[in-house]
Amino acid sequence: MSTSIATAQGRLAVHQSGTGPSILLLHADSGRASQWDEVAARLARDHRVVSFDFRGSGDSAPARNEDYSYAGRAEDIGAVIDQLDLDRPVIVAHSGSGPAALQYAKRHPDRVGAILLADPPSDPRQMPAEVKRKFLDDLAGPDGLDAQKAFYKGIAGGDPQVRERVLKDTESADAKARQGFARAMAEWNPEPDLDGWNGPLMILASRGNDTPAALYRLRPDIAHRVVENTGHWLHLDRPEAIEAAIRDFAAPLEAEGEPATADA
Repeated sequence: MSTSIATAQGRLAVHQSGTGPSILLLHADSGRASQWDEVAARLARDHRVVSFDFRGSGDSAPARNEDYSYAGRAEDIGAVIDQLDLDRPVIVAHSGSGPAALQYAKRHPDRVGAILLADPPSDPRQMPAEVKRKFLDDLAGPDGLDAQKAFYKGIAGGDPQVRERVLKDTESADAKARQGFARAMAEWNPEPDLDGWNGPLMILASRGNDTPAALYRLRPDIAHRVVENTGHWLHLDRPEAIEAAIRDFAAPLEAEGEPATADA
């Protein structure tokens, strides 16, 4: 079922299906909720599955205040959880939605059951300042969409259908949103957000993101798993493997009625 909800910054397009324990699926920067459709259909057999387009993405309205920071997007997460009355969902956050999920969770730990980060951003502090500055300048220029597509094409992996789908979805993002998303990532210090959430946390990573800058190098106690044979959109490349990983992670929460352990 597709609908929308009103927020202070504009309407958000929301999709939900199934019944049972709640799972909230969050898309990457300049993506859209439909990138989770294959996984959502599998999970909806016995879960209430919700996804939505972030502000300035997909079918959602651009933010009235042009705030595309992680804190701003955490407000979107809160609006969806509150208005749909989700009961401590397991949040599965792909890529740039991961920091937004962590920021929401550290402010509202009683509203979140667990967090699974799917190929989250690497530590941007390890990226040369001139590289970040050039990318931000390119995004702000007249060919900003082409710059975004070029970057995504390089990390999308080997499946041409996945690559074309991701590039097409990028076109639906508002230009100011694309710039704001990139700026938020370039300026992000992951350590306060990793330290701020004390609940269950796990990371799934593509092989391409298994680098010295990976978040789990910062916090070796975080459970993590590398998913082989995927690009950055690992849930599009291998939906069956991501469904299984989500189920394994969520199972203790559902069995015990309380937060799963990070070793799930």
